[in-house]
Amino acid sequence: MGIDFNFNVRTRYREIDLPEFFNGACLFCESEHVIIRSSRWRELPDLGSPFEKLIVRLKEAYMYCQECGATFTPQHPEFPPDLEYSQAIVEYALTSFHYNNDSGEIIERNLARLHQVEVPAATIYSWLKQYSPAFLKAQIDGRPTEDLSHIKTVTVDGTYVHTGSAVIGKKKDVESLSVTRLADGRYLLMWWE
Repeated sequence: MGIDFNFNVRTRYREIDLPEFFNGACLFCESEHVIIRSSRWRELPDLGSPFEKLIVRLKEAYMYCQECGATFTPQHPEFPPDLEYSQAIVEYALTSFHYNNDSGEIIERNLARLHQVEVPAATIYSWLKQYSPAFLKAQIDGRPTEDLSHIKTVTVDGTYVHTGSAVIGKKKDVESLSVTRLADGRYLLMWWE
C-alpha cells in the first residue's frame, strides 16, 4: 500500500481559555479579587502542517481588580497582543532567515506550503528588522557554555580589531559590526549598539 498524496487540508481550531495562562491574581497587587469586565475570542494563525491549517482561538479578557482598582488584560506569552500571528511563526521566519539564509519570499512560500500560514513577504521583512537583534541575542545567550573558540571572527568598531575568541565575552559596550563564518560555510552578520 502506497502513500496517498491526494488529501484535503483540514482546519483545526485550538482554544486557549484564560485559566491556561492567567492564574487569576491581579498583576499589580496579587489580589485574587478580580473580575472580568469584558472578554472576546481572538483568532490568529499558528504553525500548521502540510495536512492541517491551525487557528488558535485565544480568550482575551479585560480585568478589574476589586482591591486596588487596577484594570489590565492578561497576555499569553506565545501570542503577543501587537501581532496577528503566533510567536512560533515569527520565530520560524527568524530562524529560516538567520540559520538557512532564506529570503522573505522563500519564507513566505514555505509558511504557505508547509504550515498553511499566509504571511506577506513585507511582513516577514518587518519582523526581521524589528526582532532580529533580540532573537540573535537570545540565541547567543541561550548557549553560554558552548565552546565558540572554533569560530573565526573579525570585528571592527572604529577603535578595536579583534579576531577569534577575543570577541566572545567582550566587556566594553561599543558599536560594532561582526561577520562570522559558521562551520557550514555560511556567514553571520551582526551589528551591536
